[in-house]
Amino acid sequence: MLFEILTTGLMGGIALKAFSQHKGLSTNDSGKIQRIISLAGLNVKDGKDTLTTQLIKKNKHEWGWEYKYRIPLGRSFSDYEAKRKVLEDGLNNRKKNVTFNDLRQLNFSGDLLPQLQQLWKAKLTEQKEIELAYDGLLIVRVYDKPLAKEVSFIPGEGWKVPVGVTRALNELKYHDFEMVPHVVLGGATRYGKSNFINSTICSLVHCEPEHTNLYLIDLKGGVELCDYENIKQTVSIAYEPHEALHTLQMAYEKMRDIQRDLKRMGKKSVQHAGIKERCFVIVDEVGELNPSEAVTKEEKRLKLECQTIMSQIARLGAGLGFRLVIATQYPVGDVIPRQVKQNADAKLCFRVQSAVASRVVLDAEGAESLPMIKGRAIYQTADKREILQTPLITSQIIHDTIQPHIIEKKGERVEESAIKPRRTDTVTFEEV
Repeated sequence: MLFEILTTGLMGGIALKAFSQHKGLSTNDSGKIQRIISLAGLNVKDGKDTLTTQLIKKNKHEWGWEYKYRIPLGRSFSDYEAKRKVLEDGLNNRKKNVTFNDLRQLNFSGDLLPQLQQLWKAKLTEQKEIELAYDGLLIVRVYDKPLAKEVSFIPGEGWKVPVGVTRALNELKYHDFEMVPHVVLGGATRYGKSNFINSTICSLVHCEPEHTNLYLIDLKGGVELCDYENIKQTVSIAYEPHEALHTLQMAYEKMRDIQRDLKRMGKKSVQHAGIKERCFVIVDEVGELNPSEAVTKEEKRLKLECQTIMSQIARLGAGLGFRLVIATQYPVGDVIPRQVKQNADAKLCFRVQSAVASRVVLDAEGAESLPMIKGRAIYQTADKREILQTPLITSQIIHDTIQPHIIEKKGERVEESAIKPRRTDTVTFEEV
């Protein structure tokens, strides 16, 4: 009898609390956020007055809440960005409220006590995540559930490849190589750059097997991209810098051939000419082609030549069906040619060690604040910037994807002496 009374009272209290929240009668995170901002020292003293962060608007979404605040004079968005972790930790405490939607999930025809225990345990362990943005007002997005830590690989469609899942409704984001031809990847080692390259290749091979041409450069000794050496889509693959030059020269000559064909047909691009083939030049760890780290003059000449060709492909390749995917841990000007970085409108940055490194990749801070989760990254295009979880691709998926396309290829590894310098106009003087 006592148990029934206690259970009924507990359920009544929870229901009343949930009903009041559902009707908007109880406090919400907007007031708590303002209090955290105040305690974090972000208010501004102006003589006897205190200028505070004022709530202007709030919107409820399926993923959580979005709040907009007017920040006081004397404060900038960067001041609030520096306190993002303080805001997030302040919202995640052990006092968790049961909502009306939580109660709707209960099975009232079954045993309620275990369900209530499970619900309460879930409320104590759930973690909210926040994002900050600025459009003239401070935007604070509070997500009810954290972003997934692991996302399964799903192929894209056509020249669209999966980039990752965003927080909003777990929406899968795609990168369209027809819209944005070149991509730069950055981030600390072992956080997901090579995994993204593998998922991109598998998506292209799965969706466009007859029209994909791959020029692969794996300067990690071949440990990442060697699986694709014998598939029909791979035109050339390189594991050493001198092999990289040979592969880039092949890609460059192919690009010039397409350019001549378009000129002869009177067309401006492969799209206008109806050419379906696309060529992907993919370089994993382009830092190994840094000329400043060369030991000999010949090595420096070779690496400079590689960077020159990459720059030309970046400038001219978009309309000719060439796409660049360049990955490195720290993409500064002496590692990735500036022409490549400037022509790459899409950047995918995984966690980095400092705000300086984040600015190098994204021209903005943020990647240094990403959690230490493999695959977590910031995807940035010309008009948008999103945090997402990139898909995880396994060795079995790679094997199953490329198995139908494996062919027997004859030929030996390219020797350094076999690489021919690109022809330039010269004047030769002979002794008479």
